[in-house]
Amino acid sequence: MKNEVPYQVPNPTDVERHAILRFFLKSDNREEDFHEIIKLLSPPPNIEKIASKEQGKKFKVAIIGAGLSGLCAAYELNKIGCDITIFEASNRIGGRVKTHFFDKSKNQYGELGPMRIPPSHETTWHYINEFKLRTIPFISKSTSSLFFVRNSYAINNPVSIMENIYPQFDLPDREKKRTPDELIGKLYKKYFFSLSKEERKELLQIKRDYSKKIKEIQSISLRQGYENVGLSQNAISLISNISALEGDLINISLIEILAEYYTLDFLYTYTIKGGIINLPLAFYNQLINSKGPGKVNFRLHSLVNSIIQSPYDGRKIILEILDLNDNSYFYNDFDFVICAIPFSSLRRIKVNPPFTVRKMQAINELNYEIGQKTFLYLKERFWERDKNNPLSGTTLTDLITILTVYPSDHLVPIKGELFKYKLKENTSYKEPGTLLASYNWNQNAVRLGKEYENLRITEIIRSIEKIHKLPEGYMDNNLIDYTYILWSEVPFIWGGVCFMLPNQKELFLYDSTTPEMNGRVHFAGEHVSTKHGWMQGALQSGMLVANNIAKLIRDNDK
Repeated sequence: MKNEVPYQVPNPTDVERHAILRFFLKSDNREEDFHEIIKLLSPPPNIEKIASKEQGKKFKVAIIGAGLSGLCAAYELNKIGCDITIFEASNRIGGRVKTHFFDKSKNQYGELGPMRIPPSHETTWHYINEFKLRTIPFISKSTSSLFFVRNSYAINNPVSIMENIYPQFDLPDREKKRTPDELIGKLYKKYFFSLSKEERKELLQIKRDYSKKIKEIQSISLRQGYENVGLSQNAISLISNISALEGDLINISLIEILAEYYTLDFLYTYTIKGGIINLPLAFYNQLINSKGPGKVNFRLHSLVNSIIQSPYDGRKIILEILDLNDNSYFYNDFDFVICAIPFSSLRRIKVNPPFTVRKMQAINELNYEIGQKTFLYLKERFWERDKNNPLSGTTLTDLITILTVYPSDHLVPIKGELFKYKLKENTSYKEPGTLLASYNWNQNAVRLGKEYENLRITEIIRSIEKIHKLPEGYMDNNLIDYTYILWSEVPFIWGGVCFMLPNQKELFLYDSTTPEMNGRVHFAGEHVSTKHGWMQGALQSGMLVANNIAKLIRDNDK
């Protein structure tokens, strides 16, 4: 039977999402991975089948951090009646989820944090469905994507890239005639397709010990992987410039790249209509309107300074909290504490007695990549001027802006065509729009993000003009507003997301998840998952931690 191209509908059902995943897995000749991916990314068992409300209401739980993992853990523990206090150092909920609205009607916005959801991320979709949130396609990959590298242009097809970009990199003869997919494919042939079905599962598993091949993969960087399959440095440089953000992340562990490839995270993707912030808001609204029996208390502007195991009762954990509203200190004791903040933030909290050596090593050393985003709010959408061939997806460049992402709100997929999109009826490029003008990581994020604000914005808009052959000054006249974030400068986050360096998965991941202080202090967040940088990792870890505490509550009652 022909593998028909699935149509990317808004608000997909589970059946429609699974059909998309099956299609791409079949195209990749590994349809046998489908059930394992779904199982590995699905929510854990229902917490209400582990412990009852009568059992949970006897326990006080503190959650440090009102990001997605903390909100999720609170939501689940509230189902069994725990008394929950959420301490958040900032004045908002959401953590890295941060939607910036440009207009009062909230129609024009930019996602400064996570912005897309792959069809395979079952735990994320579990909550989207539970809260009845609406979703629309987010175009991550498109045949009309643009490349501007070494002053040369290409569109997203092999012929254009080979004719226009290849000559700029002085490739050896053995590489000149290979398509980009063939060059990149050498890496995946050696390190991904050589894995058995069981070994591929380990890409998404947290274990104390891994198979020999997985140990090898997690011990080398993406760059070393390309070198090991015989690619020249010129070819590696080429790939870094035409593969989204690989140049910025070339030194992270290869296993991070393969874990995303395993679940096909960047093909068809979705976003939440009206902004990703609607997901943490849905948790918040459910919690503040909870009917009990447990109480839910949000303490914003409340900075946890110390986590102390009670010297009188080892089953109690004492938190020292600084109220940032009036700079006063107070102390509360709890039966359980969930640290749902990045290790970059947990590093500043005093712990007595210290966590295990390996846990403290992970907190100190776990790698966080710095991310930068700049959104421009524009009077008109220049990328849609050619109504027969609007730009969609992304533009990649070797200019310091690195990645530009076009909004998807005016576009619909073309039926029967893969990664092809057209403008909706009754839309106009004369309408205002938001453009993710610059998205980059690591040193490029710091270099651009640390510039004086006027210089940074000027450099970004001049780059956009150059890439799109716009007259100089066009962007100045078209610009209404902008917003920007450099995640390393966000207080109490101090980083982008966790991308592990070589060997860090084997060294730290398992120990990062284990409870401390007689099983009374637990850890949640994307950094203690195998889906780093994704809402899936934060949400699934929050559910798992809540279930683990529910088991301890149940066992305590026996």
